[in-house]
Amino acid sequence: MKIKSVLSMGLVCAGLTVGGFTYINASAKYVGHNSTPTELRGTWYRYEGHNKWDTYKITKKSVKYNGHLLYSTGKGGSKKLFIKHSGDTYMLNGHFKYDYQTTGTYWLSHQKVNGHRVLKNYHLMGQYNVFTKNKLKHNYSYHKDSLKDIGR
Repeated sequence: MKIKSVLSMGLVCAGLTVGGFTYINASAKYVGHNSTPTELRGTWYRYEGHNKWDTYKITKKSVKYNGHLLYSTGKGGSKKLFIKHSGDTYMLNGHFKYDYQTTGTYWLSHQKVNGHRVLKNYHLMGQYNVFTKNKLKHNYSYHKDSLKDIGR
C-alpha cells in the first residue's frame, strides 16, 4: 500500500514538473473558420465610374456584395461562410476545390489611400481589386501578371 502511494505521489510530482515547463503561446491569431476576421469587417467601396460604387459589407457572420448575400453562417452549400486562412490572406469561401468557385483572396494591404489601409482582392487572371473605407471617385484597382503582390 505504501509503495502504491509513493509511486502515485511521484507520478503527480513528475506531471506537475513537466507541466510547469511547457510553454503556452497565447497570441491572438485568427483560428476560426466560421466568422470573418475583424480586420476585414466593415463596408468597403470601389469606384466603378459614373457615380457608382461596388460595395462589400463584411460582418462577423455574413458577406454581402452590392446588397446581395454571398456567404453566411446561417446558409448551407455554396452560400455557407467558411474562412480559409493562409498567412495574411483570407479566402472567404475556402471549402471549394477550385479558385474559380470563390470570390478570390482578400487581405488588408499596407498600401494606404488618404492615410487609411485598403482591402485588396485577387481573383484570377491578374486582376487586383482595391477597396477603400470611404466613397472615393477614383478606382485604385490594377492588373498585374504577377502573383507576388498577393498579401502585400
